[in-house]
Amino acid sequence: KSLLTKRIRDPDVILGLLAITTILTLSTTALAWVRRRNYFLFFLIHVTTSILILPILYFHVSHLRVYILESAIIYTILIAQRNTSVKTIPNAKLTHLNNNLLSITIPVTPSSLSNNKLHPGQHIYLSLPSQNRLRLNPFTIANLPQKDTHIRLILRTLNGTTRSLANHIASSKSPQTTNITNIPLKIEGPYGSAAHFPDLSTYDRILLVAGGVGATFTMPIYRDLIERGINKNRGKVRFIWAVKSTEDAAWAFPYLGRKGTEEIELYISSSSSDRTKLPAGAREKGEDGIELQEREGLLSEGVVSGDSSSSSSSSRPSTLPPNLTIMPGRPKIHAIINELFSTHPDRPHAPTKVAILVCGPAGMGAALRREVGVWVNRGREVWWHNEEFGW
Repeated sequence: KSLLTKRIRDPDVILGLLAITTILTLSTTALAWVRRRNYFLFFLIHVTTSILILPILYFHVSHLRVYILESAIIYTILIAQRNTSVKTIPNAKLTHLNNNLLSITIPVTPSSLSNNKLHPGQHIYLSLPSQNRLRLNPFTIANLPQKDTHIRLILRTLNGTTRSLANHIASSKSPQTTNITNIPLKIEGPYGSAAHFPDLSTYDRILLVAGGVGATFTMPIYRDLIERGINKNRGKVRFIWAVKSTEDAAWAFPYLGRKGTEEIELYISSSSSDRTKLPAGAREKGEDGIELQEREGLLSEGVVSGDSSSSSSSSRPSTLPPNLTIMPGRPKIHAIINELFSTHPDRPHAPTKVAILVCGPAGMGAALRREVGVWVNRGREVWWHNEEFGW
């Protein structure tokens, strides 16, 4: 008993218990239910405890110190590198698209962009200097900045930075204002695995599937393929996009119709008249500040059985770009994947190499993965990428 009383007061034991408590706090707050309930809390505790554990272990035992110093040096270099890559944009344009979507347009000059640095499908981190918030919000670049001379971000209004931007518009002098110019922003990046993608032109067929704002990832990749003439013979590139209503896809229309080889299938899961509105201050299902979470029903487990309405095209508004096929209901994933790997009168040879890229709700990726797995087990070569920012 006296030995325990003595040891519990020794610095190495105190530091050891403190280290265990810190690691338990880090691992407990990293559980899925904590991340989904309050992402910002998870992020803040994760970063804080990861830093605190270094000095605790350094003074705990001497033989760890060389490794702790190495970790501290690497971490310091990383922070310095990230901070030097941050750019302050004084004249960004903020646009309120609809109840759920915001658009940010960041002007750039061709000379400021490097084709070797910026790749379709990458994302940047965004923050408001006026709020001194951490740059924890990743947003995918929804266009081709080298061609359009601007960076376009499409944001779904949740909490955190996106809610602050929505409130910024709401607090403007004119209640009818939908555009605010000269907004100062801080951006960091670009980041993302898209810089290491294989050359998609070497594949026999390419399938892009998006749900909601997940098209911010697939749309620039699709446009890049079209601009490079990959789909000049039609049928090689297929783009499936599921949204709640046509207005959720309207942000992409100005970028389409410039080439005659575009083929996009837009599935509307509900009409604009009966869609659920997101009230001010409400949250959608998912983490704070994560852009890709969609409501239940956009594309869920039911798509495997192909529970779509009619596959016939609905009425086409005159403002829509050409070569855009609009269909009600949800995509029939089973039929789409079977057609992708099967022969066709216009395509008598079965593809030997197929690339599939998907971005959207978790249910969408899971449904596609199951269907594609059937063909992989049959010996087909597939390059698969599922872009997710969820946790």
